[in-house]
Amino acid sequence: MKKENIVLFKGTKDGIIVLLDNTVSFDIIKEQLEQKISDAKDFFGGIKSNIFLDGRELNDGEEKELVSIISNKMNVNVECIKKLNKEKRLKDKDSLIFENGFGEINTKFHKGTLRSGQKVIYDGSVVILGDVNPGSEITATGNIIVLGALKGIVHAGCQGGKAFVTALKMNPVQLRIGDIIGRAADKKDKKTEAIAELAYIDDNMIYIEPIDGKGLSNL
Repeated sequence: MKKENIVLFKGTKDGIIVLLDNTVSFDIIKEQLEQKISDAKDFFGGIKSNIFLDGRELNDGEEKELVSIISNKMNVNVECIKKLNKEKRLKDKDSLIFENGFGEINTKFHKGTLRSGQKVIYDGSVVILGDVNPGSEITATGNIIVLGALKGIVHAGCQGGKAFVTALKMNPVQLRIGDIIGRAADKKDKKTEAIAELAYIDDNMIYIEPIDGKGLSNL
């Protein structure tokens, strides 16, 4: 078992599942949970969520220790922490929002417009087949691709590393790549034909330019 797979985060519409490996010692579980939470402190961004524990049997003492770690260190407004029952486990297979740590699933596709108040959080790249409206947010450890108008808040490469953002119409409220924050210039002339643009980092600055050979060569 690879270290990064000892503790995994999976997101569903009902909350975040903390999947625990059952072949290692509890001390290793605690160590890896604390490390994963530290690595992902910006990933969850203070969202409000239920937390479900799954993957191994825990006695009362072990459960209390994990609950304490999650409650005190995870950047999530925890509503409740529960063990995942079999019925809920089967139900959640069809309602994944994001999945953390499974290398074979590294791109999330969202069909439709993201409306105000909606968030997409994913450990990997995100492709939106529609618009991203003001008041909506996307956070991804990888790239963000919007096949529509980008008018909300996006954060690509939220855990560091090289990433980019592209949209058919680029006019975000806020655009962040890694630790660098920028935004597109206001598009005052609404009659101007939209041009697909690419945002990327070069020399610690965010550049936004039309998608062409020159822009793509900077990725």
